[in-house]
Amino acid sequence: MNTTDKDNFFNAVESLKKYRRADLVDEKGRNLLEKLYTDLLPSEHILKKSLKDNTTYLVGRKGTGKSTIFLRIEQELRKNDFYLPCYIDVKTVYESAQTEYINLDYLTEYLDPKSLQKYLIERSFLQSVLSRLLVEINLRYDTFFHNILDAISNTKSKKVKEKIEALKNKIEDNEALKEIEIPIIKNIAFNKKNSNSTAKEKQSQTGPIDLKTGISEKGLDASISFNDSFSKKEGINNTSEVETNFSSVYMQIFQIKTFIEEVKEVLKDLNIKHIVILLDDFSEIDDTAIETFVDVLLAPLNNWSEEFIKFKIAAYPNRIHYGKIDPGKIDIINLDFYNLYSEFERNKMEEGAIDFTKRLIEKRITFFTGKSSSDYFDTSRNTIEEYYELIFQTSMNVPRIIGYILSYCYQSKIIYDKKINKSDIESAAQKYYEDKIEPFFHKTTFSLMSINEKIDILQLRELLLKYTDKLTEIKRKITSSEYSGESYIVSSPYASHFHFIPELEKFLNTLELNYFISKYTEMSDKDGKLVSIYCINYGLAVKNNLMWGKPKGSKHRKYFIERPFNFNPLIKDFLASSKRTHCINPECNQTFTQDQIPLLEFTNYTCNKCHSQVISESIAENIQNELKQIENKDLLPETDINIIMELASQNKPLIAREIAEELDLSSQSIGQKNKMLDLKKGLIKRNKDVNPFSYELTELAKNMYK
Repeated sequence: MNTTDKDNFFNAVESLKKYRRADLVDEKGRNLLEKLYTDLLPSEHILKKSLKDNTTYLVGRKGTGKSTIFLRIEQELRKNDFYLPCYIDVKTVYESAQTEYINLDYLTEYLDPKSLQKYLIERSFLQSVLSRLLVEINLRYDTFFHNILDAISNTKSKKVKEKIEALKNKIEDNEALKEIEIPIIKNIAFNKKNSNSTAKEKQSQTGPIDLKTGISEKGLDASISFNDSFSKKEGINNTSEVETNFSSVYMQIFQIKTFIEEVKEVLKDLNIKHIVILLDDFSEIDDTAIETFVDVLLAPLNNWSEEFIKFKIAAYPNRIHYGKIDPGKIDIINLDFYNLYSEFERNKMEEGAIDFTKRLIEKRITFFTGKSSSDYFDTSRNTIEEYYELIFQTSMNVPRIIGYILSYCYQSKIIYDKKINKSDIESAAQKYYEDKIEPFFHKTTFSLMSINEKIDILQLRELLLKYTDKLTEIKRKITSSEYSGESYIVSSPYASHFHFIPELEKFLNTLELNYFISKYTEMSDKDGKLVSIYCINYGLAVKNNLMWGKPKGSKHRKYFIERPFNFNPLIKDFLASSKRTHCINPECNQTFTQDQIPLLEFTNYTCNKCHSQVISESIAENIQNELKQIENKDLLPETDINIIMELASQNKPLIAREIAEELDLSSQSIGQKNKMLDLKKGLIKRNKDVNPFSYELTELAKNMYK
């Protein structure tokens, strides 16, 4: 291989790492996405389905290609004069709202400080989304009219822009919104005041209530708090009911129906029949913010616009809220391996996934290098098809992970004029796991999450260890012939997959979302009961010297449901020992077993004896002690922690663009964050002698977050 060949391979794999970004351009700045796009299914089925005139949820874990599909949707819609695509990065808008919201003093007498901040952040977020939508419309029109030369159209364009600007000013004018907002907030406060006597009567049964009402020198003094939950059964509003009240405030102050009509009026002259709003990173905002956003903006805009507004929404599995959107009237497109390919022939799931891996890699390598994939892989012992299968297994079909694994192989082999072999890919899988996946628990430790949230996540670290210990024990018993029968091969002790009843899946969502484990398939076990089959991350298997997969051949078809791989007892024992589910009424204090959870879910976690609330509490003294060792001043927001961990993993100075590409943020955002981490925390050293600035960790950060 000459230098050009190596450089071209580097460009190919780096483009895969950037699979979901817009910067796939050639040396002349021309966008390459249309040429390089590889659909998860043949004949671009996913793209075609996404382009249908329906509200669509693209559901998949990070790196599965949601943003890339969005970019292709935009490209296709711009070819049609009747459609107006508008892209909004929900996470970026929400993060801006958290730092840029305006403190409205006129609300301080009605809301306690914590509730007021939450209210203002969500208010600012909704305000920003509507404003951003109008900015996007304006930008599209600037492009639209750029090619229209006649005076009539230019006059029309000017009028449209004036209408859009007026509508945007109306949304952003806090003084105008204030006139609507104050009476509604007053009404809520008044209703809370009237319920105060009931709350006091029931306080002994429900615990402390943070509801302050009365008459002060300022007049009516009614504070509403989000902090406590109250019993619905006793007629006292709980947190969700208060937030529902605030959702109604947002609905009224932004006058969503009027907004829709005014936007339609603006666009009517240009014969636009549909606005398609693409909401990226939708699941990366707070749970309550997701619910408010859907209830206040997304559902009304979708349901009330008479097909005029359609949404394309990028979401994580199990992080979706539909609100009043009828799931039966929307398209849900799953992008993760099992959820996608199980819709078709189950016995050909791997075949379909490997086909995508092959098409993806071949298209990139051929485009950038002009060569075949086999020119870069050692095919003396393994065929190129076997490499595609291995890359699928190490990545679970995620384009971003494929890019990283091949990038690591480039660093270990290609730059030394050597071809990639099987062990190189396996070592790359382990490095990816250690660099990008394993730090999740460390990040959680230093995050600003609540203690209970941290404990719930860090307990999963212990469960993961139990998985690997159990699989290691199974491997030992296979190699020592303790497990007999034709299913087990002493020289090939495969131990990477396990099964359990589907009802337990919800407890493992966090591990799956972060790629520690992945759902592989569903089968009937030896007793004829349906079970979910999961696998551990390939890199985790390599790290623990475990063989990933199962023996070849039809006689091993049911290998994953052999009794040693039944993890039901392990998971149930873990849940029983890590959580205590009990009634909060001290006079009752009834405890519930794991098997009783479905009944509790049916009764909305109400005690069957005294009708009080039932809660689950983590039992984790060791984790609590671990967290107590960390001072509050050392805790950081998620993005700040991610920046520090990225710099730690690279162990060298990085510029903002390099960090931004890894974290899916803008370079400007990284620069601002690093400035604060330097000036306020002393954790980042900014090297200002170079242009652009480079960043590295200070000794304080290295010692604190090692």
